[in-house]
Amino acid sequence: MTKRELSALGAVLAACTGAAADHETLGDRAYVDHSYGDALVEFQLALRQDGADPVLMHKAAMAALNSRDLGEAVVQFRALAEEDVDQSMLAADGLDRVARAASSAGNRAVLHAAIQGLREVAPNRALRSFAKDLAIEYEDSAASNEALSIILFAAGAAPDARLQDSLMYGYGVMLVRLGRCDAAVAVFESVLLRQREMSVQSGARLRAAACAFESGRRRLNRGEPGEAATWFERAIAVGDNNYPARRAYLGLGDVRFAQGDYEGTADAFRNAMIGGSATDSISRAAQRGLDRVTGFVSVDTTGTVIR
Repeated sequence: MTKRELSALGAVLAACTGAAADHETLGDRAYVDHSYGDALVEFQLALRQDGADPVLMHKAAMAALNSRDLGEAVVQFRALAEEDVDQSMLAADGLDRVARAASSAGNRAVLHAAIQGLREVAPNRALRSFAKDLAIEYEDSAASNEALSIILFAAGAAPDARLQDSLMYGYGVMLVRLGRCDAAVAVFESVLLRQREMSVQSGARLRAAACAFESGRRRLNRGEPGEAATWFERAIAVGDNNYPARRAYLGLGDVRFAQGDYEGTADAFRNAMIGGSATDSISRAAQRGLDRVTGFVSVDTTGTVIR
């Protein structure tokens, strides 16, 4: 290879190296031209090439936000806060903007991620403006410990008592979906006690009774009749003779029968029949229970024990 050819090759290599090394400048140009997607790609390449750099992270985050790549924006703003604590407020402002954009777009996954980032970056920052977004459609949200903590956190920031109760109801729903029925009962009971948001009262009553019944049934199956009776009685107290409460009366009748309390057995089975028809499954089961107890005590046609 001649000297001239070597020189030309060197110039080409230098040009290529310079182009590869100048992703930040290319990103800046694209950003100014409002080509935010192209800018994001260039800033990402620059970060891979140059390593973690707070300035580049912020540029990448803003490009992602403006290109509506909201998930990537969350990643970059959180990375910025982790890399440079002095930039925490800048990152928090960015996460706030991402959360608002995600809320407007109905992107609940990114909304949750942005709020989780806000909690980490600026734990004292108010989430009042996002509480309503978290209160709606929680039954369609994927239940997870992270979602659980976000809803509880938002409930504490709710701007009014009614919204707070809606959020607490959603918190109870997620507890149920995570298999934590015992804890959910207490949450639903508190919503019922306060009576500040009437739209969730019926659901809270039904779920509280259903959860308490399931907790009692599990304990009965484990051979813990005393604990089972406590949960059945709790379902009855909160259920107001709804379907789970009537099932709880059946469970309580079985417990009382096993304990030799035949008067209590008859009373439980008789109450199980209240609120239903004579032919529904619970009433039929209750009647079988009353038929069984007549072998031990006298019971009249209403199920009352004759002393």
